Amino acid sequence: SLVTTVVGGVLCGLAVAAGLLLVAGRSDDHLVEITLTMLAAYGSFLFAERIGVSGVLATLAAGMLVGNWGRGREITEHGSESMIRFWDFAAFLANSIVFLLIGTREASQPIVTYLVPAAIATVLVLAGRAVAIYPITRLFSRTALATDMLTRHILFWGGLRGALALALAMAAPTSLPEHDALIGVAFAVVAFSIFVQGLTVPGLLRRTRTAGSEQS
Repeated sequence: SLVTTVVGGVLCGLAVAAGLLLVAGRSDDHLVEITLTMLAAYGSFLFAERIGVSGVLATLAAGMLVGNWGRGREITEHGSESMIRFWDFAAFLANSIVFLLIGTREASQPIVTYLVPAAIATVLVLAGRAVAIYPITRLFSRTALATDMLTRHILFWGGLRGALALALAMAAPTSLPEHDALIGVAFAVVAFSIFVQGLTVPGLLRRTRTAGSEQS
């Protein structure tokens, strides 16, 4: 079932996006091109959900195909620039709405009761990020893609969480056990990511620039 859901979602997204890109190639109107990218994103999600596969992975696959193959080929240069501006605004708007929704919800929740599970979840998220970064970057240590240790630290500490994690938590069915605790913990993890990691990443970046200038 997991394989079917994942593979089916990816194939569904690629199929929907490929079909709409073929249509986009027949027009040089940037408004038409933006509209088709919207249809690729939301259409792939709705179609995947209807046939019982992952709508999130379908949208992800559709976006990757449009962004990597469609731009400069089926979508004109002017359309690509307009598309990026549009989706930047759409992402900003979606993030703002999700944070407003979660903020109004958490204002009435006893957040103190979730401190222990929130702390455990934060540590586990950081541990998962470390496992994903350090061993993988070490595999490329003898190639042209090698990175120094400070860059690895930035990749680890810069893995910020945001609206997607909150949206997934809020989308969980209310019948799920500990539903409110799940949302509270997700909010705490995202808050730690933004206020602790987000505010300290610039310091690491400054250290990287300083180290680079000294080496040069």
